[in-house]
Amino acid sequence: MSNKTLVCFYTEGATDLAFYNKLLEHLRGESSTGKYSADKVEKQNIKGIGNFQNKLLRKFQNEILPYKKEGYHITVFLCYDKDVFDFNKQPPVDRKKLEKDLRKAGADNVVHIVANRSIEDIFLTDEASIISYLHLKKKDLSSISGSGYERLKKLYRRANLVYYKGEKVEGFVEKLDMKRICCEHCKTFQPICEILFLDLVCSSR
Repeated sequence: MSNKTLVCFYTEGATDLAFYNKLLEHLRGESSTGKYSADKVEKQNIKGIGNFQNKLLRKFQNEILPYKKEGYHITVFLCYDKDVFDFNKQPPVDRKKLEKDLRKAGADNVVHIVANRSIEDIFLTDEASIISYLHLKKKDLSSISGSGYERLKKLYRRANLVYYKGEKVEGFVEKLDMKRICCEHCKTFQPICEILFLDLVCSSR
């Protein structure tokens, strides 16, 4: 049985990748060892949920699967938004098939990390940091409605900036209060803690 482990995160876009980089940095700082429980951690931006079905599988086979020959136990985290599946009669990805294909290709474990409803809704858990970053006032947030993405886009517009979903927004993610976000969305991120930070004692539990 292998005693080496590799964990690979696949995200929809650059914003998501920046967020998960920050999340892992925070969780590692909260753990008693300050280290991952895995030997290797890879993170990749697939550039669109529509690319999950084919591009993701190819990247896994070409870039991650070779570690299998070196005796690594491989866990894949699929990180994506829930709303595209809730409101789309023809979702861009067959999630069950993708998971089945990954396991067939050689993944030992496949875990879905699903942002409810979107990554922007998770961002808006920390309203104070967003308002501060954009140099707006609290009333600017209370007067805006819509989905998390729509609300964030409108807030950026009020600050004379543009928020592009899937693109990295420099500086924005770095300002988020990750401890608050983790506590609010503990169940969503719990699989990451269980696999990558075995010694982590979550303060929200």
